Amino acid sequence: MGDAADRFLGRAGLQIYKANQRQYTATIPNLPAADVVYQRPRDIVSRVAEGLADIGITGLDNVSEYGTDSADIMVIDRLGFGKCELLLAVPDSWIDVASMADLADLSLRHQERGAQLRIATKYSKLVKSFMYRQGISHFLLVHAEGAMEAAPRMGYADLIADLSETGTTLRENHLRPIDGGTIVASEAVLIGNRRTMRQSPPKLETLREMLELIEAHRRARQFVSLRANISGESVADVQGRILGNPALSGTKGPGVVAVASPPGSEQRWFETTLLVQSDLIHKTMQHLRNLGGTDIIVTRPNYVFDEKSQTYDRFERLLHSRERLRY
Repeated sequence: MGDAADRFLGRAGLQIYKANQRQYTATIPNLPAADVVYQRPRDIVSRVAEGLADIGITGLDNVSEYGTDSADIMVIDRLGFGKCELLLAVPDSWIDVASMADLADLSLRHQERGAQLRIATKYSKLVKSFMYRQGISHFLLVHAEGAMEAAPRMGYADLIADLSETGTTLRENHLRPIDGGTIVASEAVLIGNRRTMRQSPPKLETLREMLELIEAHRRARQFVSLRANISGESVADVQGRILGNPALSGTKGPGVVAVASPPGSEQRWFETTLLVQSDLIHKTMQHLRNLGGTDIIVTRPNYVFDEKSQTYDRFERLLHSRERLRY
């Protein structure tokens, strides 16, 4: 997840600098108060829970498995990358097991024979809780780390509970998910330590800057800026004509300013700028053309800041609450 996190932060203007790629520490030149430390995804949860790190980027699966016992751990934001599912997968040869209800029946048949349904996983807490919620209580968890797709073939487990992004690895190992068998829909999340953040206003201000940049960059992907020259009689005339179609006149309406026309020009020109939803580019361009617009330029902003950061507001509410981690 490290490379993906580096790219995510870099796109938001928070490029990470390492003196060399073998180092496990780094800095963010645009956020000088921050120090970066690279750890295994599971260890990041522990470091944040212990207060040795204030915030961290890891998978929701790891937070849900290893972070729920700490009242200090909070999920600040879902980051939208590293998406995968923790799910139950059974051998293709189990043609009569297609759903959780079928798996429950199989568990009962195992129990009648004095055997147990064996599940290979490294997510013992999540799998146990999920199975109990499904009404299945007769099973045995077999702890496994990595390459557990081979467990059924090797004979030390009957099925597995593991992360899957595309399902390709499961198919290549003759396994398949079952209906209703998704335990957690995971993705990269930003987590924080409620206790250490409460105690440090400078750290809160650094986090605010970070969250503002991330949110504004993510929001910018929804918009484009259109700029065009339109002839008219006055600023009010051009504004009124653009506003004739409110759906194509920008999120807050058009900005219109007079253009200094060349000497001897018989037309008065005005420049207008509109911020519009990305899916309205062509329709808005046609609207401006119909009004005599020309020299139409479309640009994509790097950041679009709202009047306040929704992400930071939500973080502040969580920071001062006693809400436990939920997934």
